[in-house]
Amino acid sequence: MLTFASVVMIVAILMTRYFIFSLTEAFPRLKQFKKLLNLLYIFNFAGFALFQEKTFLNTKASEIFALAVYFYFTFMFIFVAYGVAAEILILCRRFFGNFYEKKLSSGRRKAVFSILFLIAFVTVAAGHFMADNVVIKNVEVKNPKIAQYTRVVQISDIHFSRVIDERFAGKIVPMINSLKPDIVLFTGDYMDKGIANPEKIAGIMSEIEAPMGKYAISGNHEFYTGYFDCIEFIGKNGFEFMDGRVVEVGRNIAVGGVMDRSAEQADVFYHEDEKVLKQFKNENFNIYLKHRPELEEGDPAHFDL
Repeated sequence: MLTFASVVMIVAILMTRYFIFSLTEAFPRLKQFKKLLNLLYIFNFAGFALFQEKTFLNTKASEIFALAVYFYFTFMFIFVAYGVAAEILILCRRFFGNFYEKKLSSGRRKAVFSILFLIAFVTVAAGHFMADNVVIKNVEVKNPKIAQYTRVVQISDIHFSRVIDERFAGKIVPMINSLKPDIVLFTGDYMDKGIANPEKIAGIMSEIEAPMGKYAISGNHEFYTGYFDCIEFIGKNGFEFMDGRVVEVGRNIAVGGVMDRSAEQADVFYHEDEKVLKQFKNENFNIYLKHRPELEEGDPAHFDL
């Protein structure tokens, strides 16, 4: 975990360094304010403080701070990703003598910076809108093993945190209940560190109605946050945890799940797919829950969905 944190920190610092470089190359006059621009590095350390457990109280100020840090890192990542591609294209000018100059002019640098800034800003804004604009996708599955028409609702990757709180829970629960599900399945990444108002979230999510049960498995973020604490919290939300288990839920349907392979890095016992898949019975319609659907040859023979 320390190695991972170190790598992330180095990458974050390099991203900030590239942004400052692009900004000062596009607007040379800003070079005299280089020390002031270096304050952007503070966001890198603020980001690490944010992910430390119990660092901030669940206040409006901490929520705004967290939102600012999330937006900053997302913006920087997109800006630098496209920026690296742009720098490669700039270097490729060497192969075209008519376009080559050792240093890109300030005007062209300004155009490159403006385009990168616009792309990053629009992407972050669109991503924020799309994340909040939940879309329901309907998939019809027909199989002779299914004894009776059954409606299953699958949800995943909510990432309850300081910025995704009870308001989002209050938005999705009525949507889920309006579908009148028989079974509800959650396939990982339920929460992150610093979750705001956990009691309120648990109260709202517990209102999801599913007569044949609500079942959940771990994602990688359950191990970043604290695996056993997550199991306890998800249980309070009304979900039965399915890591390494198979349960026959009725109507000839069985649900089984495997924990995310991040368990290996978190020093939590990791049971492999085979140990879960062997628990399924061929005569049932078997639903297999896995956060990252990576399969070995022969695995699909054990389940139907």
